Amino acid sequence: MRLILIETDSKVLLDRKIKEIVGKSTNIITYHYKDCSMSDLLEEASYVSLFEEEKFLILKNATFFGKEKLNEKESDLLLSYLEKPYPNTSIIFTTYEEVDMRKKITKKMTEDYEYISLKAPKNYELTTEVKKLLKDYRVTDSVIKYLIDACLGNYDILVNEIEKFDLIFKKDETLKLEQMKKIVASNVNDNVFKFVDAVVMKDSYTAFQMLNDFESIKFDVLQLENVLVREYRLMILYKILARKKYSSQEMARELKLQSWQVDKLKREESLYHIEDLKDYLVQLSKLDTKIKSGEYEKNLAFKTFLIQVFEY
Repeated sequence: MRLILIETDSKVLLDRKIKEIVGKSTNIITYHYKDCSMSDLLEEASYVSLFEEEKFLILKNATFFGKEKLNEKESDLLLSYLEKPYPNTSIIFTTYEEVDMRKKITKKMTEDYEYISLKAPKNYELTTEVKKLLKDYRVTDSVIKYLIDACLGNYDILVNEIEKFDLIFKKDETLKLEQMKKIVASNVNDNVFKFVDAVVMKDSYTAFQMLNDFESIKFDVLQLENVLVREYRLMILYKILARKKYSSQEMARELKLQSWQVDKLKREESLYHIEDLKDYLVQLSKLDTKIKSGEYEKNLAFKTFLIQVFEY
């Protein structure tokens, strides 16, 4: 029997760790915190099997170890179970949010049971990790740098992209920069701009579908927010320059854009009043501050903003 709390910012690392913990067991039941009650989870955990076989329960997105709170009844239920857990059931709690070590429930887990923190590699650690992932190929530093930049420094995206290489390249083959530019996640960058285009054009179906895809690979929505802010700003500047009777060529020089980008702005800005665009920038600025201060959960906050945009 093991009770484990895993905090991570990487779906790839989390999946690896869970696979390592459960081993060859097939008696695994997965719950999502938002879709089940604590009593449901603990009832299953306490279920007595006739064969006394080991069982693994996985509770995903256990955000109550961080900012979110359990109600008093559920908190008491969990604390009571942790005092005397069922010996044939292992429970793995997972969260992508930072845990709050001051909370009673978190202290109980981290002090009496197992706490695992898995952080995705960043900066030079990421470069080292990418080299390990590419050990079966011959690569240059320029290829590694391109991979990291194209995948926006996101470890999970990098792993997903590199896993495709087995289908494309042979062992010991030299990976060339030109090849990488054709097949690697420059499409991630493309998808960021496609997402922003969908938001600006108020295509809610496409925008939320893509947002779900981004969340599935743990892509930071703050990067989406930053690109959206840039687009709103450019639309405002276009409107201001248009009022001053700037030509398209003059706008391109002033905004440091290509002519096709100016044409795109012209199509987009016609859908908005300048005051609405200014309001969106104010909202996003406040949102960013509250997210970074820990007051708002970023994915939920960003979705709420988008709903407001699409409803207007």
